[in-house]
Amino acid sequence: MILVTGAAGNAGRQVVAALLAAGEPVRVLVRGERADGPSWPEGVEVVTGDLRDPAAVARALAGVRRVFLLLAEDGGAGFAEAARGGGLERVVVLSSKAVSDQEFAGLDNPLYAKHLRGEEAVRALGVPWTFLRPGGLASNALRWAGSVRREGVVRALFPELAAPLLDPRDLADVAVAALLADGHEGRIHTLTGPEIITVREQVAVLREETGREIRFEEISEADAPAVLGPGLPKGFIDIYIPVQKQYLKTRPVVLPALREITGGPGRTFREWARENSAAFR
Repeated sequence: MILVTGAAGNAGRQVVAALLAAGEPVRVLVRGERADGPSWPEGVEVVTGDLRDPAAVARALAGVRRVFLLLAEDGGAGFAEAARGGGLERVVVLSSKAVSDQEFAGLDNPLYAKHLRGEEAVRALGVPWTFLRPGGLASNALRWAGSVRREGVVRALFPELAAPLLDPRDLADVAVAALLADGHEGRIHTLTGPEIITVREQVAVLREETGREIRFEEISEADAPAVLGPGLPKGFIDIYIPVQKQYLKTRPVVLPALREITGGPGRTFREWARENSAAFR
């Protein structure tokens, strides 16, 4: 039995699908409001509970030997408390490229802190581990879906911000390899997509793939808390802006890990947009 946490998210759902396709038995740990409904494929065992609650994690871990771990806001403390001494064979952690990016040096960034604490907590378990450190995901564009459907507009900071976005399905392919195949223990895989694309270019691709007239509105730094803040954790914008400004000064790079592990270059943002265009209509 393989446990997938964070299974209701964009990456977790793809990991569940890929494991099922490989014929593996899958259990998911999800919060109660996400447990019901027709969205879980047949054969997936569902355990409800919060990843920060060691008792819930212990229930989910019963009979499990391998785990795909999405870190909660406690930095993996609840998971580690429940998993210690439980006989796990392997833990694959969905971490973040932020842990190793020098752009975050000196910045009080919660994304960096959460994933760094989570990696440390899993290392301390004494269980074979693999850390996956993706950069930006193509599915992050879904944050624009609501405004595109309602108004035909994308509002964002820094239109020239560029990144090699990773399709969640490619992330899932790497996760499944790390869960099932030998040779990934004790390794850190830093993952990117196959091409560098700016925010403005993403909007252009969405326009072409959806057939909609989508306009782009650049948000000023002063307006960002009012426009973007309501849907984000308190204080996040104050941290997000300086981090993104640091990234604007760097040159993004496509890394080879995805091709080395999966044998393919990975899916482009256009491929992701084509397959997810219904979300923007």
